[in-house]
Amino acid sequence: MSDAIKLVLGESAHNVDEAVQAANDILHKELMNGVVRVAKEGDRRFDTSIQSQSLRIGNYRYLPGGHWKPASCIPRWKVAIVIPFRDRHYHLPIVLRYLIPMLQRQLLEFSIFAIEQANQELFNRAMLMNVGFLEALNFTDYDCFIFHDVDHIPLDDHNYYGCSGMPRHFLSGADRWNYKLPYKSFFGAVSGLTAGQIRQINGFPNVYWGWGGEDDEIWNRLKETNLPVSRPVGPVGHYNVIKHHHKSAPQAKDRHMLLDAFRTRYKKDGLSDIVYPVPTYTLNMLYTNVSVDIQRIKPHYHMPSSQKKIKKEPLKVERKTPNSSPLPAVAGSLTTSG
Repeated sequence: MSDAIKLVLGESAHNVDEAVQAANDILHKELMNGVVRVAKEGDRRFDTSIQSQSLRIGNYRYLPGGHWKPASCIPRWKVAIVIPFRDRHYHLPIVLRYLIPMLQRQLLEFSIFAIEQANQELFNRAMLMNVGFLEALNFTDYDCFIFHDVDHIPLDDHNYYGCSGMPRHFLSGADRWNYKLPYKSFFGAVSGLTAGQIRQINGFPNVYWGWGGEDDEIWNRLKETNLPVSRPVGPVGHYNVIKHHHKSAPQAKDRHMLLDAFRTRYKKDGLSDIVYPVPTYTLNMLYTNVSVDIQRIKPHYHMPSSQKKIKKEPLKVERKTPNSSPLPAVAGSLTTSG
């Protein structure tokens, strides 16, 4: 991570480190005192709270936690980059060192959020995407959201990460597939939707625990609601995939059954039923870490009959107030642990 910080921030790194420490202290105190609140429209957003720690870096204004706004022009789009994440400490700084300069060259206003699953349950990418969408809106009001796998590196600056042409699948091919797609309806790795489109499809499914299936259901949700997907053609949409330095996540054994029955479920499974404890926020120098202990939600809709029953009880209450679980003041943290 230190190499990525040096590349992105250069001589400003020391000042940024101090600003991050101060911003974490401010946010911690305001959450404790109820000055900023979470998950309620009209409440004070986090970017307002830490505005005093804004810095000028090159032709950008920087806010701690990886929030960037062009200083020399009015940006057309405000974009949240959401990275579902767990145990990828090797991959995260690599993608940041390439992604941040590219977004700056595209003159976008953007923020980067790593949404970390803070438990050893099977990984649930789509549920973390729901959390990322909701939690990012606590910082400011974004036009669109790009959900970005931590191991995918874009190869061409012309792969524009603005909000035009959404829903959009940014990938036309990756090196692991000889710069092709595994199938035409593939919607994984890097995809983007506007806030309105996310709400229109009821967000993303919460039921895919393990690898695979969730991106295919998201594609099906878009088709079901008549939202056509755009995609770049040729090398513009090519990505390289960082080699894994960990054991791959187990596959979701019930993914095919869930996909077959998605029409009976998708209006009730997603943003409409998601519950999770209050996350822990940590502002880092290049990104904001949102650590959350997501758990299985007891089905209240039809599920495939051959699927094993989920034994865990549902969470009893929706998102707790910040007073009961405040942001820890992690000063200038460079870790991804939250």
